[in-house]
Amino acid sequence: MLQWKAGVVAAVMAGMVGFGCGGEAPMEEAAGPSPTERYLTQLEDDEHDNQCGKKICFDAIERDKNITHIFLDFGKCPVKDFTVKLFTESRGWEDVTDRLKSKGGPCKELEADYRFEVPGPDKEAKVCIIFHDYVTDDVRIGAKSADECRYEDGDDFSAFERNGDCRKCRKE
Repeated sequence: MLQWKAGVVAAVMAGMVGFGCGGEAPMEEAAGPSPTERYLTQLEDDEHDNQCGKKICFDAIERDKNITHIFLDFGKCPVKDFTVKLFTESRGWEDVTDRLKSKGGPCKELEADYRFEVPGPDKEAKVCIIFHDYVTDDVRIGAKSADECRYEDGDDFSAFERNGDCRKCRKE
């Protein structure tokens, strides 16, 4: 126990001396990371993008009337194992994965892979998807309110069909 206390005191003193003798960082360090460090960081980010558990969120699903359904479409990516979380003002955050349906329902013209009902009443929602088998950034999200069924603005189906980013994720 006495040796442990002595070690702690030594570590604290070394930190204090180092802190007191500091000063400005050398010019090299202030300039930012080297090209090699930036490259390695990019590789780490790319690897993380392919990890199971990657999450993407849609923050601004808004309609003029109450949202009754939300639709998810993964294009040609065979996403089957994922978790869906929904945030609404009236209910807060909730896991809606067990409420997902892939057949029937309204808005068949959207040709979505999955849908779920939103208990509401809410005109705004946030949806997060956490991937467990395949990872894709090509997700379209739509909503139904009153008699209107549509995907979010900016979701161009022809561009979406390209299936540009779909890969089996790696488990850590």
